[in-house]
Amino acid sequence: MWYLITAITVILVAVLLLGACSLYNHAYPDSGSPQPAYDLRIVQLDDFGSFWDPATAQDTLASVEAQSLATSSSTYVVVFTHGWHHNAAPHDPNLEQFKTWLGNLSGEFSQPQRRAARQELTGSPNFKLIGIYVGWRGRALPGLLDYGTMWWRKTAAERVGDGDFSEFLERLQRIYLRANAYQRFLDACTHNRNVPFTGLFTVGHSFGGQALLKAVGRPIESDLAMRAPHLTHAVQSVVRPSNPTLEQIPIDSFGDLNILVNPAVEAYQFARIDGLYRQLAYPVDQTPQLVVFSADNDRPRQFFFPIARVLTSPFRPMFRNSYQGALWGKALGEFTEQQTHELRLAKQDPDSLSDDDFKPANRQKVALYDFTSPTVFSGVRMTRQPNTAIIDNSPVAVIYTHDKIIDGHNGVFDPKFLAFLPQYIAFIEGKRIVLRYQRFAALRSNGMTDEPPTPRTPDCDGT
Repeated sequence: MWYLITAITVILVAVLLLGACSLYNHAYPDSGSPQPAYDLRIVQLDDFGSFWDPATAQDTLASVEAQSLATSSSTYVVVFTHGWHHNAAPHDPNLEQFKTWLGNLSGEFSQPQRRAARQELTGSPNFKLIGIYVGWRGRALPGLLDYGTMWWRKTAAERVGDGDFSEFLERLQRIYLRANAYQRFLDACTHNRNVPFTGLFTVGHSFGGQALLKAVGRPIESDLAMRAPHLTHAVQSVVRPSNPTLEQIPIDSFGDLNILVNPAVEAYQFARIDGLYRQLAYPVDQTPQLVVFSADNDRPRQFFFPIARVLTSPFRPMFRNSYQGALWGKALGEFTEQQTHELRLAKQDPDSLSDDDFKPANRQKVALYDFTSPTVFSGVRMTRQPNTAIIDNSPVAVIYTHDKIIDGHNGVFDPKFLAFLPQYIAFIEGKRIVLRYQRFAALRSNGMTDEPPTPRTPDCDGT
């Protein structure tokens, strides 16, 4: 028996030493190449969460800023953070799949009615899609040996989320806010120029979801805490109040939309956001801020993740009760009390929105649409969980997927999911463009400007 224990100990020590060594711990050559449909940028971070090349990150921010503050077209920025077993190697599967997905997303934004709507609402039908691939040391060992690095790669992902990546996203947010500022709208109208729109959304998969939640979870949680009337804590089940506080101004904490796919994150890390957002009711112009998608056949998060939590039990404090222990032991998306929606195939159901809804006569349907209500795109239906208290126009959704729409832990780029997700994103961006135009046009028509009286274009004053 002691031979077996010794062998296991030696293997664990070997894996630990190998996991801490320098394999894959380097920057990769930039494989981004110009594409007619999108501009791909790659930024890379080391195991401490620091940029390998700050100049590349700075140049990426400068490129986004120059495009976003231009007057010729709108800009959409999508940030993708990969997970375990991946990095920024030129032929990494996630990098190649991200390129394909950018092409699909560009196709959604290029639909004729969407171009026509941008022409009317922003002054130009054109747009620029900028994809930013965030590479880090998701793979530490070759082949199957990498499966022994779960603990160290999760810790590395947390350092990435707390490191330079967080500042990088904050600077993207500043560019996003400047590009969509009301004063810029006034200046553009005064000089009879275009009023372009800048969209910003992020996607994190697996341990990349851990890194992303670390970075964007703070502003979302802070915004909710400033409005929710009661403290929340993770030692008891969340109870939704019978008369939630109605918010007049939407939660608009970071960019347009932040998506976690099969995040390798404890449900405990999400518990405060879960307890805060359920205390509020939301206006019709609220759009989702944080959406979690989890596959029902994600075996690594369903089985190995809880086992890993158990193995770390000697190094953590005792839980106060079973609820706190369940939050710590299950992955975000697997904890049923936090789930709000499910995703299933619905091949015969018509889409909830179509490109015709961007026409002027139908546009109010997009402006008022609740993207947490039952929604169908490309034969995939999102519905609310029957045991979940309904929160209309919620800024947060935790969606459990069935029918292999996301097939297993690594199914972030599965065709059925990618049939649904680009449309979901594109229509949310469409709603935000319509709402921004309506809001700014109403402010200007009411005389809320410090600019001297000048002739105004029809697009600027809403007439």
